[in-house]
Amino acid sequence: MKLLISGGGIAGLTLAFWLHSHGHEPLVVEKSSRLRDEGYMIDFFGPGYEASEKMSILSEIEGIHYQIPRLAFLGPSGKERFSLGYATLRKNLFGDRHFNFMRGDLERLLYSKIRDRVEVRLGTEVASFEQDGAQVRAKLTDGSTDTFDVLVGADGVHSRIRELAFGPDDSFERPLGYYTAAFIVDDPKIREGVDDAFYTLTVPGRQVAVYPIRGDRLATFFIHKAEHRLYDFSPQMVREELYWAYGGMGWIVPELLERCLDGGGVYFDELAQVEMPSWRRGRVVLVGDACGCVSLLAGQGASMAISGAYTLAEELAEVREEEDIAGALARYEGKLKPPVEKRQQEGRRMARWFVPDNRAILAVRDAAMRMTTSSLASLLLRHRFASGNTVKL
Repeated sequence: MKLLISGGGIAGLTLAFWLHSHGHEPLVVEKSSRLRDEGYMIDFFGPGYEASEKMSILSEIEGIHYQIPRLAFLGPSGKERFSLGYATLRKNLFGDRHFNFMRGDLERLLYSKIRDRVEVRLGTEVASFEQDGAQVRAKLTDGSTDTFDVLVGADGVHSRIRELAFGPDDSFERPLGYYTAAFIVDDPKIREGVDDAFYTLTVPGRQVAVYPIRGDRLATFFIHKAEHRLYDFSPQMVREELYWAYGGMGWIVPELLERCLDGGGVYFDELAQVEMPSWRRGRVVLVGDACGCVSLLAGQGASMAISGAYTLAEELAEVREEEDIAGALARYEGKLKPPVEKRQQEGRRMARWFVPDNRAILAVRDAAMRMTTSSLASLLLRHRFASGNTVKL
């Protein structure tokens, strides 16, 4: 089977790995001209962890894992209020089946598994396509045209394939009312004042996280409640929005803003989920954030992307005749859509706790965080995490 995968991120690269392993012929196109940089740190557990075991890459994922000693929570002035040991949380909540790593590091690891076996065209995307029920004829931005048995949109929350096949973004994207930013700071003066903890400073409506990464650098993560809708994501707009949201905060936040806005390289986006009545149309199918973005408020985006790609590849591996493709795509959606929708619901409920609106909710959240080291609370939370991992691999 010949497949075109639009998107060279976590879902697309994982899908290419499994399709090639099953004897299919995938082609990956990625609009970025290079592999992504580090991005931001993500939690990795659940169904994606299990799928990674089947890929035999857990030992390599451990190599990009950050064994952060503790999670430190700061007050408005930057003074530490309390901290939690990561090793204890990892054991109590996840049974040690949990990793922290930079999103870009995972993408580079996945790319290393296919680069000598699967064609990946960087700086290329799908310009247009048409399908006749049996094949998809796609024109690419590099000028080439070819036919495929299946076209897969693995191109993220702002999917080009979803727009071409199903309609504009605003038909399916559900804004959650928050904006987020992330960037890397390479400044020895700032780094020397921060130890190896994962620091989080939260005030009503705003949160800033800072954590060390390889190369003696600091990675940052910002999230704030939107007071107005933004339609212009130009560098100037990003500068103004970040200064408006975080300019009055204490600790090292002013220095972080100064370094990042001088140097560029800022990831900035609106937090949104993607909700669709169907993930497939003919021989076109979506995977990962393109069809079921849960948002970072829900967590497990990378985990769901890997498990979704694995499930899609497994269903396609069962196809024996051309007419069976539609059934394979339907089975894939039937297995993945319910757990994705459950995670989305949980993410919406978590928003007010992730970035509390007021000091009362913030105090309740912090009290709950402190309890995670107790045996009973850990047992209850572990059950909660397990109940969300309903993808059967």
